[in-house]
Amino acid sequence: MESRMRSIKKFFLWSFLLNRRFLKKPLFLFLLCLIPLTALLARRIPGENTTLLSVGVCAGQTEDELTSRVIAQLTHPDQSSTVRYIRYHNEKQLRQAVYDGDVRLGFLFPKDLSALFSAFAAVPVSDTGGALSILGQAFGASDSEAVDKKGMQKNAIRVICGSNDIVTKMEKEQLFGKLYPEIERYILKAWMDVHAEGFSADKEKRDAWLDRALSDSTVTGNFFQLSYLNGDLIQDQELNAYYLSPLRGLLAITLILICFAACLFLMQDNQRQLFVWLSPSLRPWLHYLYLLIPILDGGLFVFIALSVSGVGSGLSELAPFLLYLPAVCGFSNLVRVLTGKMTLFSASIPIIVMGCLFLTPVFFDLQIIPALQAALPTAFYLRSLHGTSTLLPLALYAAITSGASVLIDWLKNR
Repeated sequence: MESRMRSIKKFFLWSFLLNRRFLKKPLFLFLLCLIPLTALLARRIPGENTTLLSVGVCAGQTEDELTSRVIAQLTHPDQSSTVRYIRYHNEKQLRQAVYDGDVRLGFLFPKDLSALFSAFAAVPVSDTGGALSILGQAFGASDSEAVDKKGMQKNAIRVICGSNDIVTKMEKEQLFGKLYPEIERYILKAWMDVHAEGFSADKEKRDAWLDRALSDSTVTGNFFQLSYLNGDLIQDQELNAYYLSPLRGLLAITLILICFAACLFLMQDNQRQLFVWLSPSLRPWLHYLYLLIPILDGGLFVFIALSVSGVGSGLSELAPFLLYLPAVCGFSNLVRVLTGKMTLFSASIPIIVMGCLFLTPVFFDLQIIPALQAALPTAFYLRSLHGTSTLLPLALYAAITSGASVLIDWLKNR
């Protein structure tokens, strides 16, 4: 019993001395300071421009009342929108903005936007080939003579873009959604003109009645209710926090960098033979403790930063986060013992960081190269949140990497 107490006291003494030693190293302190700095910068983002895509819009040679109203609605500041519309005065400025990269693509409205909507509303069902065909013609497709002769092509909205990619396609659909209320108005007016016998004979009165009816039926509530896989609802204040979503992954990678820095310090100390006095059977455990201490320091800073920034999920995130710490320690230690030399280990750092950034769900959850993804601790951690995956894979990863690293270290020190 007395020897066990002595061993426990020695463990805490070593932990204290190692921690004090790390806190004296400028590189370690710099990495720790990066964590709250990143969180503070993230908190400033809501006051800045948080849109993901900038799109240019421009009226035709002459601007009708409808075009003015639509462009004013598009360019009205909206903090909740992922797309920012920027108005340009002429086609030359719009093209130059697309060329310079100020906007991803540009929409050039026709000189008479109402003519486009009227043509859209007047297309007979037999000529449309379906609603998607109409949608395609409205944005400049040229494969339907039936729609072209109705004025759709003549008054089509022109799209100016540098490349015909998925963003261009998605933005065309997004703009059509923005225009839909006005298109709906014109379709209803066209239908009421045909069926005027059921309404007032005065067209202005019919139009005024329709405008009031559409205004009264406007839906102002949230059309969608979002939830995570575990059933937790995404609150309204979280809906527009998409710009903060990579923060958790970036802080998780920062912990890997902290542990890699600790590995470099450990390799330097081993070269100086600072632990040669220790029994070879205990040396691998000291090495693991050497790496775990700074990870615990960094983990405390990261968890506080997540809570302060609003990205963290509170105590519900504590369990996967605590499992992530030994997972990072085991992974880093395994890379250290497998590379062996400091030059080889240093060369692997940028490769691993790039892998964590692009192969794990920091920015996008790309389901590519599963074998490489399974080798990185950030993949297990980020996918264990909100019920996307259970904690078992992360726990097994932490146990396997930690156990394998200590075992290989022990075999090399025999």
